[in-house]
Amino acid sequence: MEIFDGMKTIDGFRAISIESLDAIAIADLHLGYELALAQQGIFVPETQLKEILKDLRGIFKKVRAKDLIIVGDVKHEFGEASAQEWREVFKLIDFLRKEVERIVLVRGNHDNYLLNIISKIGMELHDPYYLAKGIFFVHGHERIKIPKGAKTVVIAHEHPSLVLREGFDKVKVPCLLYGKTVGGKNFICLPAISSWASGTDVNLIPKKEFLSPILREGTDFENLTPIALEKGVGALKFPKIKNLSL
Repeated sequence: MEIFDGMKTIDGFRAISIESLDAIAIADLHLGYELALAQQGIFVPETQLKEILKDLRGIFKKVRAKDLIIVGDVKHEFGEASAQEWREVFKLIDFLRKEVERIVLVRGNHDNYLLNIISKIGMELHDPYYLAKGIFFVHGHERIKIPKGAKTVVIAHEHPSLVLREGFDKVKVPCLLYGKTVGGKNFICLPAISSWASGTDVNLIPKKEFLSPILREGTDFENLTPIALEKGVGALKFPKIKNLSL
């Protein structure tokens, strides 16, 4: 499904293809999340990386690209990389090297202490943003001045999702948001590719409670359009947010 000219969803995968950059963009992997839960006494199987790799295989079967752009939060822990994070980042990069020529990481708020890892694997780090051919990639956790040369703004961080209701039943689905910034630039907020990232219910909570100041203050939020993304189902465009409140 086309979002803007040359920028499309990839079936129901939580990713977009960008023709002008010969790139695929994803965000919010949060590798190591299971260990973080275990430290809180919540024990779950370490399945997240396996699911992400499965999704990436599906994405690359649909679209080939020279570059992969990760719009922040490869790892989960705010502090120094855990053993699980080290191990999983190396496995991820080993896989991606066979699929793309270049891996670009835009630093997110969880990506502290990544320089030691990046120096060993050749990932290209951009902090605080990456600007290419008028497309401005930034994780979205901080206020930032958008360069004049940017025509499209792509953020992450919020993990947007929709809550849909029929009778007493409710279902939550990840979604991509698109529309315009306050300054009239094209705007996209990517969903988290992590299955553990539950997300912000964008049609339920007030705008002032959003995590990203760019989304909260820098967009005409009520007029953003969500596209629900569900593997095996595809991409489904919904009415604007202002028409979706439950």
